[in-house]
Amino acid sequence: MSRLLQARAGSWEMNTAIRWKVVSFALVVVCVALAYRVFDQGITRTYLDASVESSDRHIKLLTSLIEEDWRGMTQEQVLRCLEAVAQKRPLGSTVLKRDQETGAILFEGVRFEFVDGKLVHVN
Repeated sequence: MSRLLQARAGSWEMNTAIRWKVVSFALVVVCVALAYRVFDQGITRTYLDASVESSDRHIKLLTSLIEEDWRGMTQEQVLRCLEAVAQKRPLGSTVLKRDQETGAILFEGVRFEFVDGKLVHVN
């Protein structure tokens, strides 16, 4: 009888040791996966920030080019040019409106500001 108990106790200790090894291995795998995920998210964030910064620079460049080229145009001239662009795009995909309070024209988030009916700033 004591041999049977010793055999069971020995197998129980062996099962416990195997369980601990399996659990430890699983924890190591999970930790490595989480570390990889954090590292990958950091790289993704860096690329995203660089892309946003680049887009901002391009938008500022384009608005300054438009402002320089169109400065002095009347509201009607600017509106005609923007309507021509809007007509080339799919119906309903372009927002073009006039701000009645300030007299500015809004085109897809770009604000065309006028003083005395002439374009002075693109924002």
